[in-house]
Amino acid sequence: RVSVIVLSVLLLTLIPAPLAAGAPATQLYTVVFNQETLPTDAASQVAAAGGEVVMTIPEIGVLQARAPGGFAGRMLRTGLVKSAGPSLPVTLEISRVEVLTETEDVDWTKANLWYRQWDIKRVTNNGLSFAISTGTHDVMVAVIDTGILPVHPALTANFLGGRNFVPAGGFGGDPTESGDPNDFTDRHGHGTHCAGTIAANGRVLGVGPDLAVRAYRCLTAEGSGSSLWIIAAMVAAADDGCKVLSMSLGGWDIKGQVWWTDPVTGETFKLGNDVADFNAYRRAVAHAGNHGALVVSSAGNDGWNCSQKGIVTKYLNDEYGPLGYRFVGASYHVPSAVAGAICVSATGPDDSLASYSNYGGGYIHIAAPGGDAQRYPQPGWYTDMCLNAYGYLLPDGSGYVGYAWMAGTSMAVPKVAGIAALIAVQHPGYGPAQIKTEIYQTAQHIGAGQYFGAGLVDAYTALGGQ
Repeated sequence: RVSVIVLSVLLLTLIPAPLAAGAPATQLYTVVFNQETLPTDAASQVAAAGGEVVMTIPEIGVLQARAPGGFAGRMLRTGLVKSAGPSLPVTLEISRVEVLTETEDVDWTKANLWYRQWDIKRVTNNGLSFAISTGTHDVMVAVIDTGILPVHPALTANFLGGRNFVPAGGFGGDPTESGDPNDFTDRHGHGTHCAGTIAANGRVLGVGPDLAVRAYRCLTAEGSGSSLWIIAAMVAAADDGCKVLSMSLGGWDIKGQVWWTDPVTGETFKLGNDVADFNAYRRAVAHAGNHGALVVSSAGNDGWNCSQKGIVTKYLNDEYGPLGYRFVGASYHVPSAVAGAICVSATGPDDSLASYSNYGGGYIHIAAPGGDAQRYPQPGWYTDMCLNAYGYLLPDGSGYVGYAWMAGTSMAVPKVAGIAALIAVQHPGYGPAQIKTEIYQTAQHIGAGQYFGAGLVDAYTALGGQ
């Protein structure tokens, strides 16, 4: 009997850490400078404002500092800073975890599990695209996520290393988080599944079974992280030469007015049209594009019509009010709604919009199979989700190596990212804009653009199949 972990809808959403009574003595702040480079005296400016630099992203003029209350206001008054405020924590939310044993619905003794990969079949025209191209290691896809399990047999041939952006201690002083930049092994499983969707080559297949994938770990074993860890990973992946950034995660942006009240001093600051973390996301997407890298990101799993901006703004005020923020205006998902990125919605086995997928006119660019779990608890309900590689390894040596069904816009993104990489292999001179055009023009029309954008992504047609 083989145990298989099955996870349903996953999403990455910003979850604010509630302020303790009297506010914490110190906390993490994001500082975005006016210029997209760091001033030579940035560290001394931070120190003068009472803080200590803990992370810098000099390529986009952003840093993270630990400081007491009042720090953001002091930095804003220097005249050097575009925005400053508390760094927003993030977490992967898992709505259901099911542990199943072998059943008659899936024969785990079979060497090849292709017969259950309806989602990969759908976007490869039942594998016909493989006859045109399976990819090469000349094009690398960055999986910006929980890491990748390098020893997974379906991924070892295509795994080209990676980097870790979780600092020493992680969140809450985790002693197993050393900050080692080479500690990119998946401790969660989400990133490994996304990597398999791109480039698995074994009992399961990805959309490009010979593409190269690199791990950029920016989330802990619990799926927690900081926006700045993610943003630093984006910049590094582009600088490392990755052609596609696969980001099955995201948060929310505001275009309007933002105020922040310091919980210690009670002083209120007008931050302009955005909060610091979101300004940093926009700079990271632009940096990737300037280095020839295409950002592919999820639409989110809230089931929202994201063209109704007030719904999201209310959510932001409800969620971030405890951090002292107040938002007025229209809200957008980032990095998927940032100019230059591709925003991906998810479909189920019948090509309908997945029950959890966000949507909205002018928001969704493309759709891809993400699976669904609406038939739960009917027999075989999990086969409507996406089967691929899954595994993790914890510091104590425990872990899992195998396969899992998952569903979410998280599972849709790597299909688009993998097809983007296949196009880049076929057309080495293409930049991000040309790759996007090829994806959009060859998509299958399956319904209204507010749900599916240009349509369902199609590897076979995108690679020239007739």
